[in-house]
Amino acid sequence: MIIQQLQKGTTFTHQERAIAQFIMKNQESILNKTAKELAVLTLTSPATINRLCKKLGFNSYHEFQLQYVSEHAQNKKSERTKLDVTASNIELSATVEGLYQETVRHTQQMIKKDSLNRIINRLVHSKRIDFYASDMNYSRAQGICLKLSSLGINTQVFNTYNDFYIKTLSDNDSVAIIISHTGKNPVMVNAAMELRRRNIYTIALTGNLDRKLDLLCNDSLYIYSGTYELTSLQYGVSVDYLLDVIFTCLVARKRKDPFDYD
Repeated sequence: MIIQQLQKGTTFTHQERAIAQFIMKNQESILNKTAKELAVLTLTSPATINRLCKKLGFNSYHEFQLQYVSEHAQNKKSERTKLDVTASNIELSATVEGLYQETVRHTQQMIKKDSLNRIINRLVHSKRIDFYASDMNYSRAQGICLKLSSLGINTQVFNTYNDFYIKTLSDNDSVAIIISHTGKNPVMVNAAMELRRRNIYTIALTGNLDRKLDLLCNDSLYIYSGTYELTSLQYGVSVDYLLDVIFTCLVARKRKDPFDYD
């Protein structure tokens, strides 16, 4: 656990210890802080923060923050999200409400502003948006395709890589969104590899524990699945939320400049 590592910190320099102490005292406040913002608050530098993250076993501050968000969510689980088998049906409906709120909040906290801006900008100027997904993710992708079609966007869903179809695409105006809970589904990973080989811009919707798919794609949005008994529910809510964020952003951009899609 990150907090335990920060508390131990036997090899930390004076500046690194100051950063660790700030994080432990302000656990909520750093959830959405960039390395630069955290450096200002701790009177250090982004380079020092990145060195601390590497001492903790992370390749970057971004990777550290993703894990921190997950651990923080686990530590702060609300009492109302615990499944009480003796609860009434109406009380259980409140439990589901709590799960929805918790899932959306933590999913939103894992969205990086720069990544989302790049993704939406690329999607706005794309003539095609294709989805790659399997199992339950396939039906979720079908749902977003129907919504995007209402905006006049050409889109469809695949459950595997289609070499013949990919050869018909232009790398300048096509985007592929690949959905995988674990990030290591071999079919989705292979699709990502082949799409990148064809220079198709790829976006991953994936968990943050295994970075195989994440590292293969141009950009990523991260799925929150929680540590709760109903983790499959939370995973589905998180995926639907991210897809609806994409859709809502595209609707707003289309209304702002309706000629962007011509």
